[in-house]
Amino acid sequence: MVLSKHLGRRMTPDKNSGQVIALLSDFGLHDQYAAVMKGVILTLNPTARIVDITHDVLPHKIRQGGYLLWTTYRYFPKGTIFVGVVDPGVGSARRVIVVKTKQFTFLAPNNGLLDFILNESEVLEAVELTEKTAAKYTLNEISSTFHGRDVFAPLAAHLSKGLALKQLGVPFIPPGVLSPFVHSRSDVARSSILHIDHFGNIVTNLTSRDFDRTTQEIQAISLGRNLVSRWIRFYDEAPENTPCLIVGSNKLVEISAKNNSAAHLLNATLDTALKIYWR
Repeated sequence: MVLSKHLGRRMTPDKNSGQVIALLSDFGLHDQYAAVMKGVILTLNPTARIVDITHDVLPHKIRQGGYLLWTTYRYFPKGTIFVGVVDPGVGSARRVIVVKTKQFTFLAPNNGLLDFILNESEVLEAVELTEKTAAKYTLNEISSTFHGRDVFAPLAAHLSKGLALKQLGVPFIPPGVLSPFVHSRSDVARSSILHIDHFGNIVTNLTSRDFDRTTQEIQAISLGRNLVSRWIRFYDEAPENTPCLIVGSNKLVEISAKNNSAAHLLNATLDTALKIYWR
């Protein structure tokens, strides 16, 4: 592949030197994909600071990727560019969007990956990429299977050098996004599992503003045929091998098991159905 108009020359550092670019994908670390994206970015902007949010989003799990981006972005420095590549529609007619909020810029496929962000952030500017306008800033040859390398990485590098959004496409008005969270029994959002972490904790989309109030409102949660009803305030409070309900650090209700994987004990996956039993 010819690395094109961009990769044959180094770009001169400017006032945007040291720009943070945060990457999230479902590429995993077994393959070369994440490293190739970083190589493209660093060739175009050698001073960029690249941070991996995660590359272990389960393959094609857009909602999980959106949740992980949501849990992360607010802790980054102002001006960070977030690049999300969970893109089962790569090569199809799906569009790529760039969204700018008061503090951050987000680059992702327009497939719902940014829904968690759009639900709570005021959008100052947004564009939808067009082939004609973005062609100057992507690689010469764009494969139908690896837009992370050919589209997202070079665009992120150019954005980190100060490229204006309007140079990439046409104005885009994000559609209204319903809250992905369940706040009360009257909410229209469907209860679901958003993520299962490294420890086997099951993160649900049920929010909690106050522990005592939540325990008074929620009697139990069922996962398939398994019912979990015991509430704990911290992990060590639970009996061994007993899945319990707990409010996690992101103010979401989780199911955990002391010194064990709740997901393993309950045979849970991201697709396991949840039911909330309100008092």
